Amino acid sequence: MALTGLSTPDYANQFFWKVAPWMILAGIISIGMAVFRVLLWPRFKGTLGEANINFWIRKRLDPAVYHLIPDVTLPSGAATTQIDHVIVSRYGIFVIETKTYKGWIFGSATDPQWTQVNFRRKDRFQNPLRQNFKHTQTLAELTGIPPELFKSMVVFAGDARFKTEMPANVVQLRDFIRYIRGFEMPIIKDEQVPDVVATIKEWAGTVSPELKSKHVANLRKEKAPVSASGPAPQCPRCNEVMILRTSRKGGQFWGCPKYPACRGIREAA
Repeated sequence: MALTGLSTPDYANQFFWKVAPWMILAGIISIGMAVFRVLLWPRFKGTLGEANINFWIRKRLDPAVYHLIPDVTLPSGAATTQIDHVIVSRYGIFVIETKTYKGWIFGSATDPQWTQVNFRRKDRFQNPLRQNFKHTQTLAELTGIPPELFKSMVVFAGDARFKTEMPANVVQLRDFIRYIRGFEMPIIKDEQVPDVVATIKEWAGTVSPELKSKHVANLRKEKAPVSASGPAPQCPRCNEVMILRTSRKGGQFWGCPKYPACRGIREAA
């Protein structure tokens, strides 16, 4: 008796064309997730952390007393500087730098760089207190407001854990409202608070949307990997021409020639 039905090659061919669209879809999703994780997630994570802090400021602090000015971009010489949050109150002007990191954080007020340890990976980043000092200094110089009225804060909004003793003004998300409320001595007259808010907003308004976009583009450029076979980049810390180095694990990275005095690094692609 002759066998009927499809032969094995025909059956395999039909099966392939049935599953091929699902395989292609899975591949597209996989590529999309990889692109999101590498290119978009760091930006999204930072934006989410800042939005989270803005939410808690509006929810937990009396808006009649604490006046929030989010995402302040100011002129700074020929460039610009960006401040995540400014809160103006009779108790002072709180200038907040937000960090959305995970893992362990090591650092002190005097260290030029802090260290993030996530599993076995170690990454160094600029001491955010030094970064925020530039913010408060720029605000004071532009507005003419006495520097002693500014209160610098760094808030870690991610899942990071401090593994060294941090200064009092470096806090995690759950503690930053309590820290702000801890200032109970008025140092700015109530009638002056609206003028301070208006002055900061006026200076922020001098930065055009084009300059803001350029500021964001420069930040992304500074964090992007640099080809190991291309021209050497400048150190993001001191502007020296960097040197291609090899890590203990065999990977390559761009390092500052002034190491250990300067610990600026860039990823090598």
